[in-house]
Amino acid sequence: MCLVSPTVIAQFVPNSNQVFQFAPSVNPAFSGIERYKDLKMSYRYQWAGFGSDAPKFINLSYNFRLKEPLDLTLHALRTTSGTTAQEKDDIPKIKKSIHGLGFNFFNESVGPVSRLGGGVNYAFHYPLTKTLRLAAGIGAMIDNTKINLDKLYFGVNGVNPDPFYEQLVNNGSNHTELNIRAGVLIYSPRYYVGLSYFPIVYTPLKTSEITVDDAFYKGSVQAGAAFTVSSTIQLKPSILALWQKDNKFAIDYNIKMYIEQKLWFGVSYRDIESMVGILGFNFNELIGASYAYEFSTSGMQQFSDGSHELVLSVRLNNFKRLSPQTW
Repeated sequence: MCLVSPTVIAQFVPNSNQVFQFAPSVNPAFSGIERYKDLKMSYRYQWAGFGSDAPKFINLSYNFRLKEPLDLTLHALRTTSGTTAQEKDDIPKIKKSIHGLGFNFFNESVGPVSRLGGGVNYAFHYPLTKTLRLAAGIGAMIDNTKINLDKLYFGVNGVNPDPFYEQLVNNGSNHTELNIRAGVLIYSPRYYVGLSYFPIVYTPLKTSEITVDDAFYKGSVQAGAAFTVSSTIQLKPSILALWQKDNKFAIDYNIKMYIEQKLWFGVSYRDIESMVGILGFNFNELIGASYAYEFSTSGMQQFSDGSHELVLSVRLNNFKRLSPQTW
C-alpha cells in the first residue's frame, strides 16, 4: 500500500460571514483604528445540515490604542487671538500619530481536524491630513492543527494493524506553525483602502505526520465607502478580496444600511457561490450584536442547510458613542 500523510491547508484568516468585524486578523494595519477598546466574540455553525459533524468556529479579538494623538485643546492656554496651538496646527504630525495593538484567538473544528491558535498585531497610524491617515501594521500568529484519530477509520483490526495508523499513534498527529504578515491601510471617516500580504514568514515550529500545505491565501485587498442618504441613514458598500495561492481572488461584495447608527442590516455576495444576510443592533454605546445567515447558491445547497453566525461586540471607553470605522 502507499502511505500518504493527511494534508491540511493553512488559511490564516478568520472563517466568518462577518470578516469586517475581525479586520485586524486580515490586515494588521486595522489595529487601533477605533477610538475605543474593541472586544469581539463570534460563534459560527457552518453547514447546519451536517448535524453534530458540522464545522464550528470561535473567534475572539481585542484591539485598542497604545497611544492616542496629542490633543492640546484639553488643557490649552488660549493666546490673545483666542486660538490654541492646535488650532494653529502647530503640533508636529508625528505627535498626532496613533499606535494600535490587537490580539486574536480562534478555535476551529472541522470533522476530525481541529485548529487552535492566536496572534498579536501592531499598527502605526500617521496623519496625512486632518481627516486622512496612513497605517502600516505587522502581525504574528501561532496555530496548532491536530487530527483526532478517534474520528478516523483505517480498517484497523487487531490481527493486521495498519502501518500508517500505527505511525500516527506513535509519532503524534499535530502540527504547530508560525506566520508573520504585514499590511497597509489608508482611511478617513468616509472610506478606507487596504492590502495585506500573509506569508512573509511561514515556518513550522513542531511537526509530525500531518502535512500542512502552503497557505491557501497569500494576501487580501479591502475597500469600503460611506454615503449619507439622510440625517439618520447611511449606506456603506465594501469589498474584501482574498488572494489565493493560484493567483485568483475570492471576493465578497457587501452593502449595509445603518439607521441612526443603532440598527443595521446588509447582504453579501460571495463569488464562491453563496449569499449572506446580516442583521445587527447596537443596544447602547457599549454593547452590540449581529447575526448572519449564509446559504449556498450552488449544488452544495441540498446538503449544507445554511450557516449561522453570532457576533457580540463590547466597546469599552466609548464615551463619544462612536460608530465603527470599518464595515
